[in-house]
Amino acid sequence: MLLILLGITEWISSGITVTAERFNNLPYDVRIIKIEDVSTISSLGELLEKKAGIRITKYGSPGGLSQVLIRGSSPSHALILLNGHRINDPRTGGFDLSAIPLNSVSRVEIIKGPSSVLLGSNASGGIVNFVTEAKENHFKMSGNSLPGFLTDIGGKRWDLSGNLHIDKGRGDRNNTDYERYSTSLGWKGFNLLWTYRKVGLPGPMPDKNFIPEFGDAKTTNLYDHQHTKLLDGSYQKRFGIGDFGLLLSPSIRWERMEPSHRYKDYFSGDTIDEDDNYTTLVAQLDAKVLYKGITLSLHLEQDSILMHQFKSSGDTVSWYAGERNAGISISSSSKLWMLNLFGSLRGDWFRSFGFHPSVTLGLRSTGSVNTHLSVGTAFRAPTLNDLYWPLYSNESLSPEYSTGLNAGIGVDEFSLSAYIKEIADRIGYGSDWKPYNIYRSRIYGVDVGYRGEYKALSYSVSYSYMDGYDDLDSLKRDLQYQPEHSFSGILAYEGPVRLEISGNWVGERKKWFSYPGEWKKEESYLILDASVEKIFADCTIGIGVENILDRQYMSHFGYTFDDRDYPGLGRHFLFWLALK
Repeated sequence: MLLILLGITEWISSGITVTAERFNNLPYDVRIIKIEDVSTISSLGELLEKKAGIRITKYGSPGGLSQVLIRGSSPSHALILLNGHRINDPRTGGFDLSAIPLNSVSRVEIIKGPSSVLLGSNASGGIVNFVTEAKENHFKMSGNSLPGFLTDIGGKRWDLSGNLHIDKGRGDRNNTDYERYSTSLGWKGFNLLWTYRKVGLPGPMPDKNFIPEFGDAKTTNLYDHQHTKLLDGSYQKRFGIGDFGLLLSPSIRWERMEPSHRYKDYFSGDTIDEDDNYTTLVAQLDAKVLYKGITLSLHLEQDSILMHQFKSSGDTVSWYAGERNAGISISSSSKLWMLNLFGSLRGDWFRSFGFHPSVTLGLRSTGSVNTHLSVGTAFRAPTLNDLYWPLYSNESLSPEYSTGLNAGIGVDEFSLSAYIKEIADRIGYGSDWKPYNIYRSRIYGVDVGYRGEYKALSYSVSYSYMDGYDDLDSLKRDLQYQPEHSFSGILAYEGPVRLEISGNWVGERKKWFSYPGEWKKEESYLILDASVEKIFADCTIGIGVENILDRQYMSHFGYTFDDRDYPGLGRHFLFWLALK
């Protein structure tokens, strides 16, 4: 899907059929992951961590917020796609991975590195595309000791494919109940995804007897919860006439998020029940004209958000905001001896802040030892919250601007890539709690990966080193949230039964708190998972355990220095039955 949308094409003269050229010809660190044989993986976030070495920020409980961090950037610097079209939330800039069940996705396509020239804003860290192409007929039931259960059924018939997913249970703490219902349909270029989620908001330390003051993040209570509904639809149509090709892809997305909170009013001390309602509507149109190795792309987008806030005190707040943007790009891909040369120039116009350009030049070798090198720019547009949130916004914000250099080498199943990037005009908050373009960041690192087989064993390992700093006025500080070192690996045995052990080691992380002016540090941790399953003809039965060592770890920092941080899940057991 993303391969086609990128428009890097090869032409077959018999009838001039437009197809995608090999994904690996792009001058980036790229990866395609097929969703198969992942018995110790239960979510898209876990898949990206273990299979692609991508950091995921999550808030601990099942069904809770889970977002992508690519090479040290924030979630709003990762461009997330669904079947090739953008699904980042225009309100916050990020995307919650828990909206898409793992079993509804057939493969994931990943580009690491500044790549706004391909699809516009948010691609300062890279691009992740989730593809929901038709799968073989399947049925799966699973459960866990939290407790919880999952039912997934799907398949294809003629040109119609679909998937139904039901997921319900709780975490290992108070107020971690969750429900998720999702269905996806595909038919002759049409793709539709609908998801409904209900989750408790546990906070760092839930306590039903404690009602926090507004703005106090030390704890939440059993009354806090959130409902989210998402409907996403897209269509793709391709045409070919002579040496010309045309791709049209409209899409539309509607989302409603309804969080509820209970807290004490700071001034009166009264208990307040607050119900919020955020409705987001995004309409997009992508068009590409292809001629031999040249692609001309056009992107049109309209974003709208409507917010209502109701309080038991009688106070209400309503506001509306919208953004309109258009992007046009031209790219060229050509071969010179054993090199594939790539160049692209793009311009994006936003109603809020005007025109913004992006450019990338790169090459990739095509021999048994393949190398890639690229230099380019990218940007992140201010979000609707940044620009228009009542009282605490700034309509004069400009985009965050990134420049980056990427290089890598691959030999057989070994890969090594290095990068350095600088992000200027980063948005941070001033003493008045309003956003400003007030700091910059420099991030650099190395990713190493290896996959191999030995008789009945298969294995994959990945290691990441990352360092850098944020420069805020006279204060230069180390990167926040990000570990300097991280490691993940999977070892599988195929015999009378299938055995799998996977692990994820995360180094020390830290966060700077201006009050009291100290670093808060979280020590490194190791999470080990294991599973065993037996295949009987078209039936698979399996059991597994996640967090074997019952490691107590922090999944996300709290919001103040004295917070009890968001804890990760402890040891829990899984079992499943799958039919094909």
